[in-house]
This record gives sequence, C-alpha cells and structure tokens, in this order.
Amino acid sequence: MNTQALLTDYLLPIAIGLMVLWVAYRLLFTNSNRFQFNRFYLLSAMLFSLALPLFGLLMGQSSPQMVALKKNLFGGFMLNEITITYGEPTAMTLPEVEVAPSARIHVSLWQVLGIIYLIGVAVMALLFLFKIGKLVVMIIRSPKRKMDGYTMVFTHKEHGPYSFFRYAFFTDENVNPDIIRHELSHISHHHSWDILMVELMKIFQWFNPFIYFYKRELQSLHEYIADDDVVATGADKRNYMMLILQQCTAVDFSDMSNNFSLILTKKRIKMITKHEKAKGFWWKLLATLPVLALLLIVNARASAQQVKKTDETVYEFSTKDITNVKIKKVDNDSIYQIVEVMPEFPGGMEKMMDYLSKNIKYPEEAKEKGISGRVFLSFVVEKDGAVSDVKVAKGIGKECDDEAVRVVQAMPKWKPGLQKGKPVRVSYLLPITFKLNEGVKSPEEQAEQALEKAKKPDKDGVYLIAETMPEYPGGMDGLRAFMQDNLTMPKKYKEMDTKAEYRVFVQFVVAEDGSITKVELKKPEPSKKDLNDEAVRVVKSMPKWKPGTVDGKPVKVRYMLPVLFKLGK
Repeated sequence: MNTQALLTDYLLPIAIGLMVLWVAYRLLFTNSNRFQFNRFYLLSAMLFSLALPLFGLLMGQSSPQMVALKKNLFGGFMLNEITITYGEPTAMTLPEVEVAPSARIHVSLWQVLGIIYLIGVAVMALLFLFKIGKLVVMIIRSPKRKMDGYTMVFTHKEHGPYSFFRYAFFTDENVNPDIIRHELSHISHHHSWDILMVELMKIFQWFNPFIYFYKRELQSLHEYIADDDVVATGADKRNYMMLILQQCTAVDFSDMSNNFSLILTKKRIKMITKHEKAKGFWWKLLATLPVLALLLIVNARASAQQVKKTDETVYEFSTKDITNVKIKKVDNDSIYQIVEVMPEFPGGMEKMMDYLSKNIKYPEEAKEKGISGRVFLSFVVEKDGAVSDVKVAKGIGKECDDEAVRVVQAMPKWKPGLQKGKPVRVSYLLPITFKLNEGVKSPEEQAEQALEKAKKPDKDGVYLIAETMPEYPGGMDGLRAFMQDNLTMPKKYKEMDTKAEYRVFVQFVVAEDGSITKVELKKPEPSKKDLNDEAVRVVKSMPKWKPGTVDGKPVKVRYMLPVLFKLGK
C-alpha cells in the first residue's frame, strides 16, 4: 500500500468519522446526565470510526488488485491469461520494454506527509510507553496493601488520588473514605480500559484534534460516574462537594490514570446537584441515526468511485500482483482460494500455458460468426490433483465456452495444494481469450495455414518467422537494457502530477546484414508525437543484430517491439 492510499483510504475516513460523531455528541448529549450512555456513545463512536475503512473495503474501496479479485474471482485464484488467436500475424512480437522516469531520488508531497505521520506515530508511541512505564515503576517501588478486589499504593508524594486498572494510588494511609469510594468506582467500572483505548487511538490519530476531545470528555464522564456512585452510597453531598474543592489544587500524576482532582470542579458539583434526567433523550438518540447513515453513504460513494476507476483495468493483473491475500476458507465444503502451498500444474505455469495454447482450437462456428472475447472458467484442483467442477463463470458463446471447458477438463493431474501440511481442495479462475486478428479475409482458413504463411516471405522478401530468428547482441536482456539506457523521457512527462502509461508499438525489419530498416509505428497516438519519435529514434540507433536465416541463408525478418512509457512522478 502506498502512502497516499494509507492517508486517504484509511486515516482520513477514521478522522472524519471521529469529527462528525463528536459534533453530533456536542449538539445532542454534552449536557446530559446520562453518564453511562454518554460513555457508551463515545466508545462506540471511536469503534465505528475505526471500522469505516473496513466498510469501504467490503463495498469495493481498496487496491485495484483486490477490486479485481472481488469482481472477477468468482470463487477462485486468478491464473495468467491465455490468448487463443485466429488470423494472420503481422510481426513477431518482442517482450515489452518498460520505460519509467530516471531513478533519481524524487520525494513527492505524499511521501513527505507519510514521513511526518510516521514520526508523529513514533513520538506518541514513545510517550505512551513512558507514561505506562512511570505507573509500573510507581507500583513496583511504592508500599502496597492488598484489599478486596484492588490494591492500595502509597506513593508518599504530593499528588491527588488516582487509579489505574486495579491499583488505587494515594499519598499516604490517611485517606478519606469517600475518596477511596471514588477511586473504587473507577476500578469497578473499568475506566482504565477507556483511557487505554483512547491513548492507542491517539498514537495513530495524533494529528486529529478531535481524538483529544474524546479523551477529555471520557475523563470528565468518569469523574461524574464516580461522583454519582459516591453520593449513591449515602455520602453527604455538601461534605463531598467540599472535599472536591479541597482536592482540586492537587497535581495530576499521569493522564493515563483516572484522577480525583481533574479541573472539572464547577461542572462536577453541578452534575452532583442535577437530579432530573435530560428530557427528549430518545429523540436525540434517534437523531444520531441519520448521522451514521450519512457517514456510510459518503463512504459507499467513495468506494463506488474507486471501483469505477478500476473497471477498465480490472482484468490486467496476474498472480504476481497478489501478495497479501490471507488464507480464506470460502465454503463449508472446504474449498480454498489461497493456501499455504498452492497447487502446481506439472512443469509449472509455463507448461500449463503451453498445454492450453496447443490444445484449444478456435471453433469453426465461432470464426464464422466473428465471435471473440474472454471466457472465464472456474475449476477446483482436488486433494489428489485432479481437475474437477469445471464451470463457465463468464462466457462469450457456447462454441468457445465448450471448447475451453473441454480442454481444461482434460488437464493432467496437478500437484495438490497444501494447508497445514495436508492436501486440500483449491479453486481457480482461468481467463482464456479467443481473438480474431484484423485483416482476416477467409473465416475458414485454419490457424495452421496462417502459421505456414508466416514462414513464407512477403512481396518484399520479408519473413515473419525464419528457421533461425535474428538475435540482438546479448539476447533479449541486452535489447531491454539498450532500450532502457537510451530512451529519454521528455521532462514534461516526468513532472506530471498524475501517473499514467503510454504504450507504443514500433515495427522494424532486421535486414540480411543485421541492420535495422523500415522502422515505423503501428497505430500511434498523435498527441504523444515526442514519445513516438523518441521510440523510433532509439530503435533506428540499434547496433546490428545477428541476422535470421532460412535454409542457411540470411533473410529479412520483421519484428514488433512494444515500448511502455510510465509517465508522472
């Protein structure tokens, strides 16, 4: 996941959720004396905000790879696509050359923001550990007295009483019983868990001012609840309020603890004397429902936009794109999508692609009707490696669908997948493309005939396939290195704010002496003339190849070279 996605898809929705729900709280419940409900609301608001990115994931907001999985998986792991072509090839296609901006160090705004965010997380995490450490050291070093359900810790330092989980901290053993009841209330209501939760939220949302509002309000509610409990035990209100006033000048020890002496004296006294429950409570509660609905709707709209952006490229990924998909059991019949050790076709993926391309034939009826497109097959590799349950997940017509099913059903046994060392059933999705090339004059012409024709020279004596194909000095790796070293991307494309790709196809002929001739572009985009010209320039500057031969004699051979320019920062 890149920095921009982390900030915009995860941290920002959480921050917005916290903000909106806090505003709703301030407008509806802030003066209510239903303290336990207010506490429940604030904790639920934090949990709901944390879940917003998860809602987005479930509704489609995620990386293009995960969108592709959810949209096209149909219950199986996506295999590399196999293309079945019918028609006359135009040139031998070389491996695509990818051209990206130079490897000079470039720090984007998002990367800067990401670094700042991580520094903030590190600082807040250290502060959190420091505060926890201080409390732990205080507990270890101070005299203690075990009581029924809690432990009294006597620090012999000037500070107000406070509690942390089942530890109540006091200056010495001379403690007013009402103060003890107050701290016991914090302990019995598990208020320290609230503080721990909000402190952890602060680490990851340190930049969000509203998370600090949540903490302050929760600490206030804790005090109101504890005061309420003390008064409910029969304590004299007047004396207790005087006790609060006496304690208000004490120094807080740690904001990880629940302090008796938070500077809330005036409001605490007001809440103690407030008898009637807030009116119109249920109307206020119902008023929060539209707020929750609005957050979900906005999140769903953002998810829909993300899915829309990836619709056109949803099929363009392979197994190498899926790196963080967790093992998932998809039904009660123990069919898995991803397992610890994935099944393997005999000889690997290349052998499977070779098997499919050799055995799948373009149906005659489909050729006559001009049918082409992608067929998606789902199938299961059983525990013994056999292929079963072959189904058409998405088809283009009965003829092509049936042919694809026939060949997949006839596959040899795979090496089965393993989960925890045991063979398991694993589902797959296989895309098979049936493609009719341009320029097909006779629908009845067989692919084998087209291949034979490709082995014969055209009117200019140029072959598409020679007995010995031409070879670049240093092979394909050398060709790729030459292109990458010599292609120069214009500055305006390097500095584009948005990333994009532009692919240009350069066709050329390797002459009998190995020189490069007849360099031309196939379907170039006129608006990218500078990139087109750059690709042609570099191809023309290639060193001589080792020429191709037919019957031992050098011949001309035509090639097609795809060049991919990666634009933007």
